Amino acid sequence: MRLTAVEAALTGTTLGALATFSSAWLIQRATTRRERENRVWDRRMAVYDEVMIVVRRMADLREAVRRTGTFPERRAGETAPADDMSPLLARLEIYGSDELLAACKHAFAARRRWKLAWGKWHTQRENNPRISDNDEFWVEFKKAVKKSRKADRRVLALLRAEVHPERISARRKLLMRLRRFRLPRPWRRHPIDPGRTPDRNPG
Repeated sequence: MRLTAVEAALTGTTLGALATFSSAWLIQRATTRRERENRVWDRRMAVYDEVMIVVRRMADLREAVRRTGTFPERRAGETAPADDMSPLLARLEIYGSDELLAACKHAFAARRRWKLAWGKWHTQRENNPRISDNDEFWVEFKKAVKKSRKADRRVLALLRAEVHPERISARRKLLMRLRRFRLPRPWRRHPIDPGRTPDRNPG
């Protein structure tokens, strides 16, 4: 079936209009998605800023208690780091990665543990609290502090990696992926018994 000139012109016009509409729709959709991603990214960065501040405040408080054995006096109107944790975790559940959320929960739990260890040391009845390795409660407190530091470092490392992903080298990415899998141990020959002379003519 052959098209007339009028039919061919109408068909071309229709196809051109459809192509223009499709192109405009795809561009608008991509623009809307990009704008949404930018808004989410901005909110995520605001939450990450809060995480960094809270973790640093927790670390400063922990190290002050580690040095002096006492909690520093809180300024008037100043909130404790623990007051910021619940709303911060709620925002992380929305905007943060699962890995960072888990690391923050672990860091906050480690904070509670060193505070409990300090409380046992501070309220012990049999002996006066001593900042000494001879005091078993102080030793337990120091162990809890060490674990808390490690948990904080994990959070800060994840924050830097997510905020500055371009700084992670290709080699480090490869190593991080390989750690997820347990590689089989290389095949090794059985060691020869030094008291046994190897058979030079087997069979």
